[in-house]
Amino acid sequence: MSKIVHIENKDPFLLNDWELARSLYSCKSGGCTNCLSKFQTKDSLILPLSELFNKKVKVDSAGLYKSISSWRKPVLFYHQGKRITRKVLIKFTGSDNFEPSILALLPFLKERKVPANVISPYALTKANRSKEHDLVELTKQYFEPLGFIKLNLHTVADFHEFATTDEVGLLMLPLKDLPDYIQYASRLSNYNMLLPAIFQP
Repeated sequence: MSKIVHIENKDPFLLNDWELARSLYSCKSGGCTNCLSKFQTKDSLILPLSELFNKKVKVDSAGLYKSISSWRKPVLFYHQGKRITRKVLIKFTGSDNFEPSILALLPFLKERKVPANVISPYALTKANRSKEHDLVELTKQYFEPLGFIKLNLHTVADFHEFATTDEVGLLMLPLKDLPDYIQYASRLSNYNMLLPAIFQP
C-alpha cells in the first residue's frame, strides 16, 4: 500500500481539499479524465466539515458522488484541527475495500489504536460472510478493542441515532452513503452536530 500523499500541506489537521473537490463535481462530465488527472498524486480527499455549512457555496452532492465513484479513493470529512479520539463505527455492507480508508484515517487518530465497532446486517450471503470475517481480521490490526454488532442500520440518520448511545467519534461508511450524509448535514444547524465520516469506494 503506497504512502498517503497530500501535496498542499504536510500537517493533516490543516488539510483542505475542497477546492479540488469542487473542480471535480463542477465538471459537466461528472469527473472527466482531465479532471481526475489532478488527483493522481492523492490517495484520499480531506474535507473540513465546516465547508458543508458554508451558505455561500452549495455542495453538489450528486456531482461529487459521481466524480468520486470514478476516482475510487477514500473521502474524509473531519473537524479541522481536531483529532479523532472516540470510537469508530464501521458499516459493513459487503465491501472488501476498507484498508485504503483505514490508512487515510490513521494520521487523524489520537492514538494508533482507538476502539471500533463493526456494524453488520443480520442476513449475509456466504461470500459476504467471508468478506465480513476478513474485515474483522483487518480492523483488529488498527483498532482496539474491536466490537462486532449485528444490527440493521441503513441511513446516515440511523447511524447518528445509534451513535448517541455510545461514544462514537467517526463513521466509516460506503461511498454510496455520501449523498445521504450531505443531505443529513443540510438539516443540521451546526456542523459540530455532525459526526466526521470517511467513505470508502
